[in-house]
Amino acid sequence: MGREELVETIEAFFEVMNDHHVEKMGQFCTQEVIADEVAEPEPFTGVDAFKKSYSEVFEGYPDCVAEIQETFVDGDSVICQVRWHATNSGIFRGEQPTGKKVDLRIAYFFKLRDGKIYRITEYYDLATLLAQQGQLDL
Repeated sequence: MGREELVETIEAFFEVMNDHHVEKMGQFCTQEVIADEVAEPEPFTGVDAFKKSYSEVFEGYPDCVAEIQETFVDGDSVICQVRWHATNSGIFRGEQPTGKKVDLRIAYFFKLRDGKIYRITEYYDLATLLAQQGQLDL
């Protein structure tokens, strides 16, 4: 895939993410995708675990939106700097909602093979997220 196709693929991925459509998000991934959210203790492995993880995000943050601010491409890798806005108005991975708004910058590192995402690594500041939700004093 060329640079333009890679960028279009990732932009389309974020478009269905913003629609909160986990089944369509899964179609962008290989069956063995590894989703490594660095703030979590273990990566999510496999497309079903990936979809479950994002279902939990959409349950906890039903109004979340990711806005791509910058995109970088190198070979079959795409890096996106994203601004993520949401309100924690639902249960998220067992935690009760805080009702607070969050505004995070997230770096997404995508690795693609044959037009499909086989690895996603997300970096964000967990302390900032918890502070914005009123769960941590900084």
